[in-house]
Order: sequence, then C-alpha cells, then structure tokens
Amino acid sequence: EFGLTELRLYTTAFMGWLALVFVWFGATVLRGQRERFIFGGLIAGFAVLLGLNVLNPDALIVRTNAARVNAHNPLDGQYISELSGDSVPALLDALPSLSEEDRCTVAERVLRRWAPPESFDPLTWNWSRAQAWQIVGTNQAYLQSIACPVSDSLMD
Repeated sequence: EFGLTELRLYTTAFMGWLALVFVWFGATVLRGQRERFIFGGLIAGFAVLLGLNVLNPDALIVRTNAARVNAHNPLDGQYISELSGDSVPALLDALPSLSEEDRCTVAERVLRRWAPPESFDPLTWNWSRAQAWQIVGTNQAYLQSIACPVSDSLMD
C-alpha cells in the first residue's frame, strides 16, 4: 500500500534472519547439538548481510516504488530522492516512467544533491558518491531541462 522504505526493507531482512535462526535452533539445540548453534546463527547473519549488499537496498527501493506508481499509489519523490548515491542510477532509469510533476521534483532534487562538487574532498569520498556525481554530471543537461524551477523555500 505505501511502498518500500529503508525501514521496511531492513525490518524484513531482520525477520528473515530471525526465521533462519529459529530453524537452525530447531535443527541443533532441540536435537541435542547445542555447540553448533552459535556458529550457524553467525553464518545466517553474515548471509543476510551479504544478501543485502548484493541487493543494493536503495536502488531496490527506487525500482520497486517506481514500478508500482499509479493514481492510487503515488510516488514519494521527496523520499526516494533523499536516498544514498546508490539510488541515483535507478532514479535516472525511472524518470521517464514518472508523472511530469514527479519527474520535475526528482530531477531538481537529484541535481541539487548529487551535482558534482566543485572541489574534491577525500574525507567524504566513497564509491557510491563518485558514481552518483559521474552519472549526474553526464546527464546534467537532461536533468536541468526537466527539473522544476527552484523556489526560495526549497533553498532553505
């Protein structure tokens, strides 16, 4: 009904880990093999973390929410444009499928947040930001052509 958010995704992942731990508990502790339980619980935790990293949560959130947009389920452009740099490629891929209003809002916010910086700061650099800066820099003319005019209230 309300779309995918970071909180919903990470909560679901945690519940998945708990399900794995409960199954492992039944397979070990309840069968008299207590010494094997902790190792399996740790492996299950690492597997869930690895799965989340492979899944790329922010891009998944954008793809999921953009795919389910209709009159009954509007897109929350403000939320998806505040996700990390990992979401920027998915945001740009989703722009053509969005309504004109959402496209305008998302393009303006992406430009404001992910335009390449004027000076390089190695202390804030990471791979996701570098990719976001590169993609936005490459598509800057397109984004500027569809972005909403910036009002003074948005600049505050």
